[in-house]
Amino acid sequence: MSNRDTEAALAYHEATKLSYINLNNKPPLYKSYSGLPVIPLPQSDLGSTVPTLDALTSPMAVAGSSLDLPGLARILYLSAGLIRKAVLPVAGEVHYRAAASAGALYPVEIYLVCGEVPGLAAGVYHFSPAEFGLVRLREGDYRGTLADALADPAVAASTPASLVLSTNFWRSAWKYRVRSYRYCYWDAGTILANLLAVASANGMAAQVVAGFLDQEVNHLLGLDSDEEAAVCVIPLGVPQANPILPPSYPSDSLGQATACADIIEVEIEYPEIQEIHRASSLEQRGEVVDWGKDWNPAPPGPALSSGPYRALDPSRDGNTQSLGGGPLVEAILQRGSTRRFARESIPLAKFSAVLTSATTPVAADFLPPGQPSLLETYLIANGVEDLEPGSYRYYPGQSSLESLRQGNLRHEAGHLCFEQALGADASTVFFFMADLDQVLSRWGNRGYRAAQLEAGILGGRVYLAAHALGLGASGMTFYDEDVSEFFATDQVPRSGNQADRRPRKSLMFLVALGLTHQTNRVRPFRSRVGILLDSLARGAGGGPVNSNA
Repeated sequence: MSNRDTEAALAYHEATKLSYINLNNKPPLYKSYSGLPVIPLPQSDLGSTVPTLDALTSPMAVAGSSLDLPGLARILYLSAGLIRKAVLPVAGEVHYRAAASAGALYPVEIYLVCGEVPGLAAGVYHFSPAEFGLVRLREGDYRGTLADALADPAVAASTPASLVLSTNFWRSAWKYRVRSYRYCYWDAGTILANLLAVASANGMAAQVVAGFLDQEVNHLLGLDSDEEAAVCVIPLGVPQANPILPPSYPSDSLGQATACADIIEVEIEYPEIQEIHRASSLEQRGEVVDWGKDWNPAPPGPALSSGPYRALDPSRDGNTQSLGGGPLVEAILQRGSTRRFARESIPLAKFSAVLTSATTPVAADFLPPGQPSLLETYLIANGVEDLEPGSYRYYPGQSSLESLRQGNLRHEAGHLCFEQALGADASTVFFFMADLDQVLSRWGNRGYRAAQLEAGILGGRVYLAAHALGLGASGMTFYDEDVSEFFATDQVPRSGNQADRRPRKSLMFLVALGLTHQTNRVRPFRSRVGILLDSLARGAGGGPVNSNA
């Protein structure tokens, strides 16, 4: 290429232009199918008066009711339904869904694979939140086909129905680019938090299955795995004794034949997203069977007879009856992201109840008995009554907090939360972290999906518990390395022996908790950490910077 070949300069100039998000290629919020009728779901009584905290802390309760169409409609509506609309002066009509979504982009779709359910014929369906109905994609009982893609076929084959959550990658990548792959799993997790809680409140058995043959499940649903792909399966209902028909493998593909996409400008490809999803896909039955095996549980937490630990007494600090936590249905219907927190302290009892509710073990195939979580919960508390301000690690098994660093850390919290006032003003910020080396060594790349998914579930539980207790909550993005370094620095054992320093953890998701400010609008913020970093970047001082200063 010579100096006179000006394509190089033009190409570089185009590639480095700055602009706001391209609104001309924004993907639609809803997936639709041309030529296929929508079967209306019954507007059933949402009914259940089960307290939110009870529903969250008993996710593995024994099922007591059978699945019917009104019950299915209730689960779909309270998990991913369109719960209200509002017309805003600037934005126009805005749609609010049952679960939180990063940027309100809602990349998650829900499909149903069922046998004969009272009021609904056997088939494969797509849930349409906008019309609150089901679109039948395939006729007949395909439970055996779905079950054959799982490690334990009996799980899906013997239950009356299974829900399959998928994610449309571009719908989130349009705004969040390469990082959006994480956001898709967070969004799936917040939906699952609702779904599992609603199922528990209605006596419906439900569990999350993250290990399956990707290609088989995607083909059954008619998905192009590079654009939209299944992320988990949730068998629903009481297992049936009757044998299920053997797998029936459809030869036709539904994705390109029937799906109707709005005409938009060309989507931007992010090969990193396709690469990680393909690398974490299970292609051989042996991989799925291996996924379903138990693995060595994490070592128990520390002995709490001495040291800087604070025991949380659930019977005193987080008693759900004394707190008066509202019904689950009300918490879901009233839920919304907090845009600004009041710098006020919250009661220790409410803090304890939210923390306990969020970290109750999830009913999932990647969490066998003895392995309650892939995650470890750290937090910064700046406004909790009867709790010294500082950073902590929480041990669910012992209901105990380990004090890591004492003192007001509002500026540090605001910086870690991507220089947002929400982190600085919140009463506490929960950091759900994973030892990725350990997770990946056991589960492979698929473990990354599971860790992100579980973090979304825990974050979704914080939302629900917070709103049930009259508090606000908001998930947000963060500075990855700064968070890892902040808590790695705090992870030096009290012996002071640096050789025993615990391994660095990676943050999967964080949620801030506190009292919503009466003016619920974002306020400008700049932490002293951010100011220091900017000054050093402009040449002030010299030498390396410690972001924890």
